[in-house]
Amino acid sequence: MARVGEWGRQTRTAVAARPGRVRAGVEIALVALLAVQGGRLAWIFVAPQPETTAAARVEVAPVDASIFQRFDAFFRTGDKSSLAEAAGADSDALRLFGVRAGGPDGGSAIIGLPDGRQVSVGVGETISDGLTLASVGEDYVTVSRGGSVSRLVFTETPAGAATPPPPPAAAQVMSPTSGAPAPVSAAASAAAPTGPVVDPQRLMAQASLRPRMDGLRIRGFTLAARGDGAALRAAGLQSGDVILAVNGAELNSLERLSELGGDLSGSSAAEIRFERNGRVQTTTIRTGQ
Repeated sequence: MARVGEWGRQTRTAVAARPGRVRAGVEIALVALLAVQGGRLAWIFVAPQPETTAAARVEVAPVDASIFQRFDAFFRTGDKSSLAEAAGADSDALRLFGVRAGGPDGGSAIIGLPDGRQVSVGVGETISDGLTLASVGEDYVTVSRGGSVSRLVFTETPAGAATPPPPPAAAQVMSPTSGAPAPVSAAASAAAPTGPVVDPQRLMAQASLRPRMDGLRIRGFTLAARGDGAALRAAGLQSGDVILAVNGAELNSLERLSELGGDLSGSSAAEIRFERNGRVQTTTIRTGQ
């Protein structure tokens, strides 16, 4: 204990004899500590940011509005469908009317059946007995039956489709209207149909419709004539007309457009409301049903 006490007295004596050196050492230590902390703070701001993980960089794919340009709701003429060999004779008349490519479900398509009906099916769903929608592209679909896969595109047409008869040279019935007409009931149309007789299949074969967009909404379909356009002229229509409604039912969706062919074929008369050069007009046709 005596030695410890002696060592403490010697230390205090040494510090008291050199107070400047002790103070300088403490200051140097404090400056070094502040420098270290300042460097760490600066590194927080200048250090490169870590790369964003793949999960954080997921972006939403933009809406493909060009699908409206590729949608064809009416029949076309051409060669035999490529489905004839793979899908059998019953599927020769299959037609592709519209596609919705991409999406978490793989997409969907509107396909016309041999009996004239149109169905909307998704990837993996059955089109008809044994025939399944395999995939959907931007302007085509592939279908499979058993182990065989075939491709169907917009330009294909039903095999052996009969050529529609020429339209009669009857005068058209057309009158302007200032507002939307009241829906025409099926009973009223059947009771007193007026207007020229136009074959629905020929009318659809000569018409190509492109949706007219108003923001994100469809406000009618712009008509473009295909072929000689005789059936369109007989119905009082021409290229550039915007078809707004048929028998009072607004054309404001692709689903409604896909039903149009069946509606025309199933009624004896149809009132078509359209816009031409900013003016709303109507024309009435008889389908001969």
